[in-house]
Amino acid sequence: MSSDTPKAPGGDAPASDVRLDDMPDPLDYDEEGPDLPNTGCGCGCGAPSALECTGGMGQALSTPGGEEAAFSHMTGDGSVTMVDVGAKAPTQRIAIVRAVVEVNADTLDLLKRRALPKGDVLTTAKIAGIMAAKRTAELIPMCHPLAISYADVRFAVVDAPPSIELEAEVRTTGQTGVEMEAMTAAQVAALTIYDMCKAVQKDIVLRDCRLVFKSGGKSGVFRAG
Repeated sequence: MSSDTPKAPGGDAPASDVRLDDMPDPLDYDEEGPDLPNTGCGCGCGAPSALECTGGMGQALSTPGGEEAAFSHMTGDGSVTMVDVGAKAPTQRIAIVRAVVEVNADTLDLLKRRALPKGDVLTTAKIAGIMAAKRTAELIPMCHPLAISYADVRFAVVDAPPSIELEAEVRTTGQTGVEMEAMTAAQVAALTIYDMCKAVQKDIVLRDCRLVFKSGGKSGVFRAG
């Protein structure tokens, strides 16, 4: 089994039923800094979700404090633009994203035995995710190229239901966050698992890719509920 397979607490044997949610968090979630409420949409309008966001097409909107804000990736005439972060103070930025890859029991057994036709699935997926994090700005038009200080993808192999849970973490010290880098790392790692396994199973499901933690910058700390 891949070295990324979690070990049972207090022992050396692999524990395939250990889930990422059961593992110790990689960060101190009580770190210093403001623990601000999650606005849910990310543009600052205070909407509980992106579907209810009112900050579209560069039009001004009211925030809870009464000031006006605009959708940051659009100008007043609706044109897209890269946000100027030059005036922001550099801070340590961290983002963690989780996702799940559902497979059948036969595929999971082959993965655990490293018997799939293309070889070691999890090691390949880890490398792919780290590479993807470093190239996010080449894929997402308005992302800033960042000097990433750390990137990793971790896995938990789960027997029931048969699946691979993955967690991508990215860090930098800079003027903008690394949520997109972590999202890209997680999804490319999941796609790589699909590519490595598709010869034996075509109906693999990639699901539940979401940000679970971020810190740094004006918005402070976010933890998924």
